[in-house]
Amino acid sequence: MLKNIFSKVYLIIVMIKMTKNLEEVIVVEWEESERDWGTRPDGCSLHLTIEDSKQYVKEYWDRMPDEVPDEYSRPIGEPYKEKVDEKLYEQVAKSKQGIRLWHGKMREYNLNGKYWVNMK
Repeated sequence: MLKNIFSKVYLIIVMIKMTKNLEEVIVVEWEESERDWGTRPDGCSLHLTIEDSKQYVKEYWDRMPDEVPDEYSRPIGEPYKEKVDEKLYEQVAKSKQGIRLWHGKMREYNLNGKYWVNMK
C-alpha cells in the first residue's frame, strides 16, 4: 500500500516537472493539395498571436501565383492554443510571425511528447 502511494506521488511530481515552463502558442494546421493525388496532412505553423497567424497565412497566399498550382499547402480548420516547451517557444518568438513545422517534425514533437502538450 505504501509503495503504491509513493509511486503515485512520484508520478505526480514527474507530471508537474513535465508541464513546468510551458508556453502557449497559436497553432494553424495545414494540408497539402496536389492535382490528381488529393490532399494529405502538411504539418502546422506556430504563432504568438492570432494576428500573427492571420498575417502569416496572408503573406503565404500573397506569394502564390494567380493560377492554381499543381501542388500547394493550405490552412485547415480553426487556429487553436497549444502549450510548448521553452525551446520551441523561443523559436516562435524569434520569428517574424511564426514558424512552420512540416508534417514529419510535427509528428516527432507529438510522438516523443518532449515539446508539445496537446490541449484539444
